[in-house]
Amino acid sequence: MVTPRRGTRSVREAEPLLRGPAAKLPAVVLAAGPDELLRERVVHAFRAGAEAEGSEFQRLEGDVLDAETLAGALQTLSLFGSARRIWIREGAKMGSETEDALIAWADSPGEGVSLLLTTARDVDELKFLGSLAALATTIPCRARGGEGLEWAEVVAREEGVKLPSGTVETVYRSTVDLLSFRQEMRKLSAHADAEGRVPARALEALREGRTEASAERWAQAVLGGSAAEARAETEALTREGVGGTSAMWALAERALAALEPQSFYYRRTRPSVPLQPAKARAVLDQVYQADRALKRGEIRDAELASTLVQTVRRAIRG
Repeated sequence: MVTPRRGTRSVREAEPLLRGPAAKLPAVVLAAGPDELLRERVVHAFRAGAEAEGSEFQRLEGDVLDAETLAGALQTLSLFGSARRIWIREGAKMGSETEDALIAWADSPGEGVSLLLTTARDVDELKFLGSLAALATTIPCRARGGEGLEWAEVVAREEGVKLPSGTVETVYRSTVDLLSFRQEMRKLSAHADAEGRVPARALEALREGRTEASAERWAQAVLGGSAAEARAETEALTREGVGGTSAMWALAERALAALEPQSFYYRRTRPSVPLQPAKARAVLDQVYQADRALKRGEIRDAELASTLVQTVRRAIRG
């Protein structure tokens, strides 16, 4: 018998819960989604809760975890407290036997154990994750729409930097994800004074080094951002002199990664926008049509990005 889903919580809702006592924790928590910084925050809160109450904490690596080891970890009694917390990292990389063992335990969890499984994959990408989500409290780790900028503001405050109006948004729009944004904030923090103010020369140095990933940002905006974000990134391509061909193949790479994730997993920037195979093929079709039009002289390189914004977004909407 499958027990009912425990519901979905945002990262903001989940953090205080995970820092709290084990007695109030769900037996199974699934943190799924591509935003590494958000998954990191969930894990940090889960670990902090264990430390606060003196619970035993154990980390397991999903890509090397077998069913026997998992069963042993779930059944082992705590030697140092009344509760245990187990974190399974890379939970989407477990073998089928291990997945089956975890689902069976999650359907009838043991007392005194709280389990957190994290994965960069979205719940709807894998059957196993969907089955586990039906038994767990799920925490989506994907910043949608304006949530990304809201998290960027949080990160800037946590890193202790005080920036001129609009600077957080400018830097956030220029980075590929929240983790990269935090790295930029830490660079600025190293130059900040005692009150967190950052000198103009540090901001200028950061601005000068931000053009490399513009095609990547554009592709992300086209696939998953708002119309305004896609338009802003297209304008940025023009300002920074990035060719439409570079942008086009950044888009193609993301579509190919959705169809062949293992082949493209090594990329520095993993696809942060989930594309179902049919949508990915539709995107590739638009890319190939644009490429043929470019080679036949029917469209100029300078027009390529703005044209793809329209055709690709229309193809995704179906």
